[in-house]
Amino acid sequence: MSRKDPIFITGKCYWACITEPNTRYDPHAWKINIQVDDNNRSVIEAAELPIRNRGDDQGDFVTIKRNVIRKNGEQNRPPVVMDSQNNLWDGKLVANGSTVSVKAVPFDWDHGGKSGVSADLQKVQIVDFIEYNDGGDFEPVEGGYVQEERVPF
Repeated sequence: MSRKDPIFITGKCYWACITEPNTRYDPHAWKINIQVDDNNRSVIEAAELPIRNRGDDQGDFVTIKRNVIRKNGEQNRPPVVMDSQNNLWDGKLVANGSTVSVKAVPFDWDHGGKSGVSADLQKVQIVDFIEYNDGGDFEPVEGGYVQEERVPF
C-alpha cells in the first residue's frame, strides 16, 4: 500500500474535535480518536499507525488528525463531516461512544530526530450519533438549603 492511498477506519470515537479544531494544544488540529477493535485493527496495523492505550475506558485507540496550519504556513481545509446518508453535518458536537467511519491518508514524518507514521483526517461519516451534552444545569433539590433574602442597604 502506498502512503498516498486512503484508508477507511470504522469504530467508536472519543474526543472528536471534527467540526471545530482543538485549540487547547499546539499545533491546533481537527482530531479524533478511534477505538481499535477486531474489526478495524488489521487496517490500522497495515497502515503502521501507532496504537496507544491510556488505561481508561477507551482501551486501544488510534488518533487521526489534520493540523489547521500546514508546515508551509498555508491553512488546511477542515475535514468533511457527514451523516450516514452523506448529507453534510449540521455542526452538532459528537460525544464519546458515537460510531464513525473515517477516511484518512497515512504519511511518514520526520521531525526533531524522531520519525513515525500519522494519518491526515480527510472525512468523517457519523454512523451512530450520540450528541455531546456538557451536563446542563442543576435541577432544584427538594428540601435543600435556601439562602435568606438579603435586603440591600
